[in-house]
This record gives sequence, structure tokens and C-alpha cells, in this order.
Amino acid sequence: MNKKYNYKNLKWLWLSILIMLLDIGTKYWVKTHFWIGEVLSVLPGVNCYYVCNPGLAFGLFTNVNLYYRWIFVWIIILVIAMFIVALYKLIERPKCYSMSYSMVIGGALGNLLDRILYGTVVDFIDVHIKNWHWPTFNVADIAICIGISILTIRCYYDLIKNNLY
Repeated sequence: MNKKYNYKNLKWLWLSILIMLLDIGTKYWVKTHFWIGEVLSVLPGVNCYYVCNPGLAFGLFTNVNLYYRWIFVWIIILVIAMFIVALYKLIERPKCYSMSYSMVIGGALGNLLDRILYGTVVDFIDVHIKNWHWPTFNVADIAICIGISILTIRCYYDLIKNNLY
């Protein structure tokens, strides 16, 4: 059985590295210019609000002990590895698949680095409408959400196009 893999898709890892560096840079800037809990209004409906999130996405599992936090780290490492393998094995797919996988990898690496080094993830983007606030997030979270959204939309499109729905 002769399987062909597309090594060229690994060139998309530059996007993962770029996202990770952008995430690390913005978190570093926030950590050096703000106190935890400090708020700065950036635009109407958008604040820079420095918080540390010991949990997962959107503050889930914030109160778990250290043992479970390391389980999260290993699960995240496994997910990153799965996306890298999926990127490597993509054959004759539109570029949006490679781009979305790379965005998820970069975002996950950015948050993983925080989680390993500090035990928490720095979040600082606060979007709100009057008194209603979306959970605070960061550049890595944006990349992960956009990557998963692109992947979901494209998979749905492919299902409809191929009458598999």
C-alpha cells in the first residue's frame, strides 16, 4: 500500500509560528504595561482588561486543582500533535484546510506556553455591550476560533457539494 503525503502543507506552519509569536508579544505587552484587573477602554465596546485564566476556554474549569491542569496540558499537546499530523496528511485539499489547521496549532501553542510557564493563560480582550461582557480572551483564542470556524464552514460546504449531507 503506497500512501502519498503532502509535505508541502507543512510550509503552513509559518502561520502557526506567526500567530504564536503575535500572541506571546501581545501578552508580554499587557503583562508589562498593566496590573492584573486593570481596565483600559480601547474602543466603544472593547476594553483591555488584564486577567489570568487558570481554566480552559472561556474560564471553564477555573477551580480545578493542579493535577487536572497538567492533564489539560497533555490533552492540549495531543490535540496540537493531531492537527500537525492532519496538516501533514492533507492531500489535494483547498488551502483553507491548511490555513485553519495552522491557525489552531498556533493559537494552541500560544496558550500552551502560558499554561506551562505560568499555570494560567493571560487574557486581555474584553468585548461588551453595556453591562454584558463576553468572556475575556486573547490573540490565541481568536486564531483558534477563526481556524475552527473556517474548518467547520468548509467541511459543511464540502458535504453539500458532494451530496453527503
